[in-house]
Amino acid sequence: MDYEGISSAYKKALETDSFKVHNDFLNVLLQDSSAEGMERHYAYFNETDNDDLKRILGKGFLKRGDGGLSFLLEKLGNEADSLVKSDIIHLIGLTYDKKHLPAIVPFLKDDDREVRCKAVIVCGWLGDAEAVDVLKAHYPSEEVGLLRGFTVSAMRQIYFRHSETKDEIVDFIRTCLPEETDEEALAIMIVVLQELTKVKYGLKENPCSGEVSGDVAKAKCKILNL
Repeated sequence: MDYEGISSAYKKALETDSFKVHNDFLNVLLQDSSAEGMERHYAYFNETDNDDLKRILGKGFLKRGDGGLSFLLEKLGNEADSLVKSDIIHLIGLTYDKKHLPAIVPFLKDDDREVRCKAVIVCGWLGDAEAVDVLKAHYPSEEVGLLRGFTVSAMRQIYFRHSETKDEIVDFIRTCLPEETDEEALAIMIVVLQELTKVKYGLKENPCSGEVSGDVAKAKCKILNL
């Protein structure tokens, strides 16, 4: 399809939430595996404000195989826009392939909060027992309380795949809990501790939204007084 045809198909995809139309447009882009074709795919992915289309175009890079991943990894190393960086980190995370973890870890120190957030989450998706140590090292340097909580939550994701990490994670939470003062961080840490130890301290986590309810201060006191 020539440029005018691709542009027309893009405009059509922008105006709808139809999965078929969006997927058809992606398939048009995937027909061109040249460097120019991937740059065009990347440009449309970044340009669109249609969330459904953006999601399909993003996952479309994974359909390009190793070439698509190599393209994204190269972009990640050179991308200046923080929002785009966070999107790329998310896409790499969707591979669930730990070989890509070394490319993600440096972004735990990014100046942008959203980039760090995505990097933490993806470390949980990709990491193994060694990644727990990476997250433990990141925790004290993270200035945002919620992201410290997400760091512990990422350890839980690793635990789901590597149950041998349980004791290490539990010991880490118990060590950090007395000094942690941020309520959002504490809430997440305590629900993770509850799940790993099967001991309830009064907090409940909504399985859909992740929202935590209950008296965080009271739960912390229960743990410290054991």
